[in-house]
Amino acid sequence: MIKYVILFIHLIGLSIYQLFFGDVTASQKIPNKIKAGEEVIVEILISKDDVTGFAKFQETIPAGFLVEVVDAKGATFSFKENIVKFIWMALPADKEFSISYKLKPGENISGEFDFGGKFSFISDNERKNIDVPNTSVTITKELDEQVAENVPNPNVVETVETEVEPTVTEPVAEIVTETTVPKVSINTARTIENIGNKYKVSLTINQTNLEGFAKFVDVIPAGFTASTDNPEGGIFSFNDNEAKILWMAAPKKEQYTVSYILEPNSDLSDGSFDINGTISYLENDVTSKYIIDPANFKHESQSIAQVEPEKIVEIPKDQETTTEKPVVKPTEEKPVTSTPTAEKGVTYKVQVGAGHQNVSKNYFASKFNVSDAIAIESHEGWIKYVIGKFNEYKEARDKRNDVRNNIKTAFVTAYNQGRRITVQEALMISNQKWYQ
Repeated sequence: MIKYVILFIHLIGLSIYQLFFGDVTASQKIPNKIKAGEEVIVEILISKDDVTGFAKFQETIPAGFLVEVVDAKGATFSFKENIVKFIWMALPADKEFSISYKLKPGENISGEFDFGGKFSFISDNERKNIDVPNTSVTITKELDEQVAENVPNPNVVETVETEVEPTVTEPVAEIVTETTVPKVSINTARTIENIGNKYKVSLTINQTNLEGFAKFVDVIPAGFTASTDNPEGGIFSFNDNEAKILWMAAPKKEQYTVSYILEPNSDLSDGSFDINGTISYLENDVTSKYIIDPANFKHESQSIAQVEPEKIVEIPKDQETTTEKPVVKPTEEKPVTSTPTAEKGVTYKVQVGAGHQNVSKNYFASKFNVSDAIAIESHEGWIKYVIGKFNEYKEARDKRNDVRNNIKTAFVTAYNQGRRITVQEALMISNQKWYQ
């Protein structure tokens, strides 16, 4: 009777382990003893206080076990290569919550196995981890419980004489199974584009086997500030001259590009500046670091005459619905004229450049081979250079396409009674069709 009571206690006993990280705690509930083929529920309790944003719970499951999610609390669940993962793009609002999954050992599984997990989250733009210590779980078969009933009576002694025939045992080749974890491979290419009085810094990342937590950090030269542009699903931050993008789960694409905008302080002197960066990631739960090749760029006070053709960035066509502030573009010969006269109704023109200083009359003709007459406009603190005057948007679009052979960032501008408006507004007022 005592034997069954002890067995019952073992079957219902639960192990709870907690590790504290400030106001964040994580614990796991799992039976100490499980029958082979029996299904149990494993529950993970998380107390996160005010922590929000990206988070992940991960646990390695011994081979031979089946896992099925029960309650993910809004997380993306996966079970691959014996690893259980719960990944949140944004943690639940509750300060305390639990997640759970079904665990089932195979019919032929027996012995002792360790179960432990890790809860990771973002705090102060850094990755924090809480380890749940391993819990030892015993897996038993049905026959194991019946062994005690079949033990012979110790008071009965049987003597059996047997003749043991010697046997020859041939050596058996030892079978060694080696699990090879795919190695992470990363290479990058960086570009820095002049977009007027700012710079767009882009990093194209080519990777294989990069999974889980990753961090991209660029050290920014003094005198510049950085702001987000395209973090590719990560969290962007800028502090202490470091531009950072954090991922709890790195993008699964083999190639993707992240970017941010670099803006010089108003009193920054002209000169040459360097950007240095790294990509940190986990490989076999060990932090590794990839060093990005340094990049150098020259900063000069904004002036149309200083803009090199190769530094001009093409403006997407869908941006024609806003009043753009592009950098000077190539154009053909024609002297720069004065501000255009007042107009009636809705009209369209093509903007070929903008800056803060006037340029010579033959600048667009000699530098960009533009033969159209150039008109000057003052708009939002910029000196803008336009060509043409069209009553139909399609005519302006056609002219823009011609000019883009020399000036890739040329775009259509619109006016109502001589006042600059967006192309979208002009099309609505004039009841005209938009053409790509």
